[in-house]
Amino acid sequence: MKSDLSYSNTIYRERRPGMLTVIRENYKIYSIAYWFILPTIVYLGVFQLYPLIESFRLSFTNLNYLIPTSGQYVGLDNYKELLFHDLHFWRIVGKSFVWVILSTILQYLIAVPAAVILNQKLKMRSLWRGLIMVPWVTPIVIMGLIWKWIYDGDYGLLNHYLGTDFVWLGDSKTVWPSILLASTWKGFPYATIMILAGLQGIPKSLLEASYIDGCSKFQSFFKVTLPLLTPILAVSAMISVVITWTKFEMIWVLTAGGPGVKTSILPTYIYTKSFQNFEMGMGSAVAVLSMLIMIIFILLYFRILNRVQD
Repeated sequence: MKSDLSYSNTIYRERRPGMLTVIRENYKIYSIAYWFILPTIVYLGVFQLYPLIESFRLSFTNLNYLIPTSGQYVGLDNYKELLFHDLHFWRIVGKSFVWVILSTILQYLIAVPAAVILNQKLKMRSLWRGLIMVPWVTPIVIMGLIWKWIYDGDYGLLNHYLGTDFVWLGDSKTVWPSILLASTWKGFPYATIMILAGLQGIPKSLLEASYIDGCSKFQSFFKVTLPLLTPILAVSAMISVVITWTKFEMIWVLTAGGPGVKTSILPTYIYTKSFQNFEMGMGSAVAVLSMLIMIIFILLYFRILNRVQD
């Protein structure tokens, strides 16, 4: 019996097609699909993968466009300079987390009640649902310019209606609240639409059962609706965190990281190092560290989330 099995296995291995044969057969069957996804693969390779690899390579060099003889391999010198000698780096990392966490929290504090309201039977409900997406679909630069005009110390709408001449983006006490307000206005429609989709997926029978059990609408929301929205909130919040982490344009248009480095975050610091100081090696090192910090944050986020769900 064993000899028969070994003989059949030997025949199977001999007759098993090679890797090239499998690839040829798959290409014959799925050739159209491969051609359709080819532009996407080329785009990702040229505009995503190559810049990532090149940034990683440049981070180990001292490339500076102001110094013709630069570009030599310097090992970990850029990383040592940033981590142990740069006076601004760790403060900017802390500000980046404050920016991301507070911006995301504020977006969802507005998005949850907005989604609940838009889920009710309102007059012209479709119109309100469409209008709420206007900040989200407006380009970030344009939105930043609008808010910069609102905050303008001489001709801004905010000072006009308050009757003051306060420089909102020039004072260290008000610059962060001003930027966070603009970021919240820009980002909360995405969270609202995601939560609204989740609300429409909750069976009405569960809510009716909670009312029968004596829950008020307020209690039903926190005991039934909110737990059922947890998966959507977790995933959409993670997407909002990633988007906000890389949201360079909003802060750059409003303050360019100033006054000083008061509102600098890692993306603006990358731009300052690379395209203002022309220190491409150091700027690439900041970009690599920013990516690593974000990856670690995401892994910790999902690890904590899985523990909470378990």
